Amino acid sequence: MDTSRAKSRPNPREQANNLSVLLWWWTVGIFKKGYTKVLTVDDLFDPLKIDRSTLLGDRLEKRWEQELKKSKKLKKEPSLMKAMFLAFYGEIFFMGVIHVFLEFVLRMGSPLLLGLLLQYFKPQTTSTYEDALLYASSLALASICTILSANHMLFKAYHLGGRVRISVCSLVYRKALRLSKTALGETAPGKIVNLVANDVNRFDLVMIFLHTMWSAPMSCCIVAYILYTEAKFAALIGIAVLLTVVPIQVYTGKLSSKYRLQTAIKTDERVRLMDEIISGVQVIKMYAWEKPFCALVEMSRRLELKVVRKSSYLRGLFMTFFLFTTRCALYCTLVSMLMFGETLSADKIFVFASFYNMLSNSMTAMFVRGFAELAECKVSVNRIQSFLMLDEFREGNVIGDQPTNKQNAVIKEMEKNMALKNNVDEIKKDKDSVNGIIPADSYYDDDNDLPDYSVRLEHVTAKWYPELSENTLEDIDFKIEKGKLYAVIGMVGSGKSSLLSSILGEINLVEGSIKTKGKISYVGQDAWVFGSSVRQNILFGQEFDRQRYQRVVKACSLFKDFAQFPEGDHTVVGERGSSLSGGQKARINLARAVYRQADIYLLDDPLSAVDAHVGKHLFEECIRRYLRGKTRILATHQLQFIKDVDGIILLDQGKMQYYENYHRLLEAYPEYGSLIAAEKEQNSIEDVSIEKTEIRRRFSSTGSKSRISECGDSVDIDEDQDDTRNLEEIMEESSRGAVKGVFFKYFHAGSTVCTALIMFMLFIFTQILVSLNDFCVPYIVTAEESRHYYQIHENDTDALFAATNRTKTAIAESNLLPTQIYIYIYSAIVFSIFIIGLTRSFVYYNCCMRSSESLHNSAFSALIRTDMHFFDTNPSGRILNRFSKDTTGIDEHLPKALLDSGQVLLGITGALIVTCIVNYIFLAPALVIAVVCYWIRKVYLKTSKNIKRLEGMTRSPVFTHLNATLNGIATIRAYQAQDVLKYEFDKFQDVHTSSWYIYTACSLAYAFALDLFTFSFITFITFSFLIFKEQFNGGEVGLAITQMMAIAGLVQWGMRQSAEVTNQLMSVERVLEYTQIPPENNLRDNNIVTKAKKKRDKEQVAMVPLVVPPKDWPSRGTVEFKNVYMRYSEQDEPVLKDLSFFVKPTEKVGIVGRTGAGKSSLIAALFRLARLDGVIEIDGINTGTIALEDLRSRISIIPQDPVLFSGTLRRNLDPFNEFPDKALWEALEEVELKDAIVTTGTGLDSRVLDRGSNFSVGQRQLVCLARAVLRNNRVLMLDEATANVDPQTDALIQRTIRTKFAQCTVLTVAHRLNTIIDSDKVIVMDRGHLAEFDHPYNLLQKETSQFNSLVKETGDAMFEQLYNLAKQCYNEKYSNSR
Repeated sequence: MDTSRAKSRPNPREQANNLSVLLWWWTVGIFKKGYTKVLTVDDLFDPLKIDRSTLLGDRLEKRWEQELKKSKKLKKEPSLMKAMFLAFYGEIFFMGVIHVFLEFVLRMGSPLLLGLLLQYFKPQTTSTYEDALLYASSLALASICTILSANHMLFKAYHLGGRVRISVCSLVYRKALRLSKTALGETAPGKIVNLVANDVNRFDLVMIFLHTMWSAPMSCCIVAYILYTEAKFAALIGIAVLLTVVPIQVYTGKLSSKYRLQTAIKTDERVRLMDEIISGVQVIKMYAWEKPFCALVEMSRRLELKVVRKSSYLRGLFMTFFLFTTRCALYCTLVSMLMFGETLSADKIFVFASFYNMLSNSMTAMFVRGFAELAECKVSVNRIQSFLMLDEFREGNVIGDQPTNKQNAVIKEMEKNMALKNNVDEIKKDKDSVNGIIPADSYYDDDNDLPDYSVRLEHVTAKWYPELSENTLEDIDFKIEKGKLYAVIGMVGSGKSSLLSSILGEINLVEGSIKTKGKISYVGQDAWVFGSSVRQNILFGQEFDRQRYQRVVKACSLFKDFAQFPEGDHTVVGERGSSLSGGQKARINLARAVYRQADIYLLDDPLSAVDAHVGKHLFEECIRRYLRGKTRILATHQLQFIKDVDGIILLDQGKMQYYENYHRLLEAYPEYGSLIAAEKEQNSIEDVSIEKTEIRRRFSSTGSKSRISECGDSVDIDEDQDDTRNLEEIMEESSRGAVKGVFFKYFHAGSTVCTALIMFMLFIFTQILVSLNDFCVPYIVTAEESRHYYQIHENDTDALFAATNRTKTAIAESNLLPTQIYIYIYSAIVFSIFIIGLTRSFVYYNCCMRSSESLHNSAFSALIRTDMHFFDTNPSGRILNRFSKDTTGIDEHLPKALLDSGQVLLGITGALIVTCIVNYIFLAPALVIAVVCYWIRKVYLKTSKNIKRLEGMTRSPVFTHLNATLNGIATIRAYQAQDVLKYEFDKFQDVHTSSWYIYTACSLAYAFALDLFTFSFITFITFSFLIFKEQFNGGEVGLAITQMMAIAGLVQWGMRQSAEVTNQLMSVERVLEYTQIPPENNLRDNNIVTKAKKKRDKEQVAMVPLVVPPKDWPSRGTVEFKNVYMRYSEQDEPVLKDLSFFVKPTEKVGIVGRTGAGKSSLIAALFRLARLDGVIEIDGINTGTIALEDLRSRISIIPQDPVLFSGTLRRNLDPFNEFPDKALWEALEEVELKDAIVTTGTGLDSRVLDRGSNFSVGQRQLVCLARAVLRNNRVLMLDEATANVDPQTDALIQRTIRTKFAQCTVLTVAHRLNTIIDSDKVIVMDRGHLAEFDHPYNLLQKETSQFNSLVKETGDAMFEQLYNLAKQCYNEKYSNSR
């Protein structure tokens, strides 16, 4: 949770002087470092003070809250756009001032200066050399001022856009912390991640175009007036052509925003689906459901790309207009002037060309793209606003009467320590302090303040969803007295968790009220841990108190776990606690609640995931003894504990009955008697000692000396609270150099060599036409100037002779063609540009879309087919980053950048060739500058690739943190830890901001350097024309200078876009890296994987030929292990060692052993989820020789953690659509879920929310049982399947197994001894070895057997009961066989 860079590094921008800022000199140090070494997170600087996430989030949140209040008052829809504008209007205004100077002074003045300069090159000019020199110098000065202001303007725009993005991300996160459970259930985490991953990126670009939206139309009017004074209606025709394109492009911009919204919806759906799949991948593998989920993702991807393709074609049309519009406008003006009999001259035409270039850039490029970006931004803003308007957690649901004074002082002290926790010197602890738990009454100043109750529910009726017809809780009227322990019991789905949620205020009240007195602590039913150290998970932002911490760890039975963790309680757990067992997660969750000093403890079934004797220890030592004097409400299925509580709350379909003790309960419900009797003496079958092999499997970090040494009942715990991890620990390894030849692999993924060649030729041919058009204009101008000259001097022989000899500045009269011929040739060239250019764009985008689809599908296919070790060592945020941000980069940003850079660089090449044709001497400086620019690009690329990688890597923790928050939102709110989590999120954002800011600054510094060299080339050309005036005509001078002025802005854009291509290709590299993930052995691949993988698979197939089992396999259900060793990764020690046993058909086998003994590993081995040596045979067939799909689909499992996927109930039961509805209903009836489903009104099409959040844990377990009933396989595995259900549901499951699976072989990992004591055989596991394997009765007769000692640990009464049951089953079995 607490993750930051330990040392602070001031940002060089803050220390730079004005000249350094103006000339970007402060970035030189970054380039030096980036060129000489691989940059790491430690090389990042602190973000600027004005860029800090907390500051920006507060700024926007303040404006948004004002907007909400104002809109509520005026009864209208609030506007996030308006709130954003008001939050940043000062910066926007300052940008506007720079923009006015740039657009209306510098850019508009340059063409006028060019016109004055070109007059000097007329055949009979009145302009002097001094005038020309002055105009040339002024042109150079305007150019350098344009370069300085344009680059800083662009940087300001990027910077402001980034700050808006940061503030919106912070606002979205803060809203996520306040979302109601109902809204959260309907809004998938994937969608919220997508808002932060993709939607907010629109703000980075939109600021660039903001001021163009008002300045471009003004520029157009001013230019129209200037040109009208020069060429009358002919000029207006050209402008009309430009303006005709604008509404076309505006319309395409609207279409583009429409497609953007559709794309966002489709991407949300795909990312949500990916998130679910990654979370439930183990279940998907064990059910062999990879294919339907692959098909689902591919379908989702196809629908997404269908919309992206439309957007791409619109982008292709826009890029063709970019080439065509200016040239078409000039064509119309030039032809009109010829038709109207106007005189053509170079100073007029090239001034027109310059103005048209300017207008084309501002109106048809910036204005239209700005329109599209603003429209797309509005879509994103609306999506974010819709999210911000979702229902919030209503604090008014519960009236809290929290104590003040002393308690608030404690809270403030905690917050202070949290804020300072990164500074080790400031958080030294007093080793002698003993704080224990603060008594409830110490919060109050005097005894008069003490309340007689802790929680008061007055006629409470509540429901999760307003549209539901039935209430979740019905007329509950009850007072919970202070300092007592209450048990909440009831059937699955009866409302136990909902009752606790109502006290937390998470469920909306229909009527009634809830009052609480004091502070609340909460343990959720689904244990929530986040990717941080164990200690940070327990402290959860609170002050570290050594003695209290020790007592809590002891009460929660965590000593031995700590002793075996690689780094003690400083060990970093995986995301969602992937490196912990279910019991460890539950105990850490409980420890977090207990460490928090509160008055009321809400405990939602914390004992179900732990073993019986650990459960007893937690109940006795933690809940009863450590928390004595506190108000405790325990929702539980463990009925053996209700004897020791002060009150029993029985819930049945939302209605409550209260009993003072269990005797009263038994009077009303005698059937509970047998359940309590059966369980009251039950104790541990397991110990919490954890084997090192198990720990080594679970923790990917290298083992180091344990920080906790056990000594009796005490532990030596480090005083140092600083668990700060280097950011690199939670970030993925760089994919630098992981894939070679990325560019070619990108195109090869979606097109053949022939298609790629055709596309390349179309690019070249389009550029030839463009350059031919540019060369054609001065030729026609010179021809018409010559024709006009000859007409004027028709009778002047000397002038004619002079003109004929000046072949450089005039065309001989005999060589002149009729004007119509020039017009026909010119027309053909102009319209060919549009047709060929459009064809090129469409072919190109088609190739890109095919590549994008192929790469995504290959990567996902490889991901879903890899082994579980990959998912254990890679958090979901990291994987989702590849399938959200990187995939969006490949879909949208890379094709755009590639087309931009390709078109611009070809344009620059064409312009240079045209200019050098005017004068070959220009080739020398052009080559020098090209070499320098190449060298600058090389330095920049090395640095920017480094920073871009860091930027991508520092984004992943932001997503992971958001995901973790959404999963534990109820816990976070119960602990009032929102500020702590917000602080963490802002820190992650700040680290990302640091890398993003440096990347942006380096990009603009690089652009500035390129612009400087382009400027020097233009200046050289301009002054060389003045020196060698006699050798050039106005047409050639105008052509060369306008070509260079046109590409001046394009050089840096082209180079930056080419660098952007290189950086975006890293997204391709990262996705390609996933296509190379090694698959599990024995997979049937269905031809949807990469060629390299196919080759590997062919080699595997050659080594181990796959056997196709018979259709009815396994028909008997024999299971045999022969010398089986299993390890979770190559470098790990085996977790199963030399395992050999034989299970006969239809035998029921129980599997027992201590935590870490290898019980779950045995299941993993049967499903081949990890690396195996040895042989496992089912019905005589070696499972290592058949396809994994065949193996996993022919054996069934009811997992410990029931997983449901969003969609319909039908898809959760039968994703292959193999069974008729009748069979599905029968399966639901068998597990007694039919009635509950019928009441929904939608039957099998009942909606299942994200991760089955609208089903209770017990109901989810019953759905898993229904899946097993449907499959009706001969081999069934139960992985502690009854851990989270009440005794009645447990009995139902056991009954279903005994009847429905009577003819099946059943292997049960035991959680309660009475569930396996009647088994035919029991496997006792010990440290990965098979310790014992026999009938329970035979093992119980052996005094030295481990099973005997396990049963004896439960107590004499329980031992006798279990012994008699085992004996009875033994006699029945063998008397029948005799």
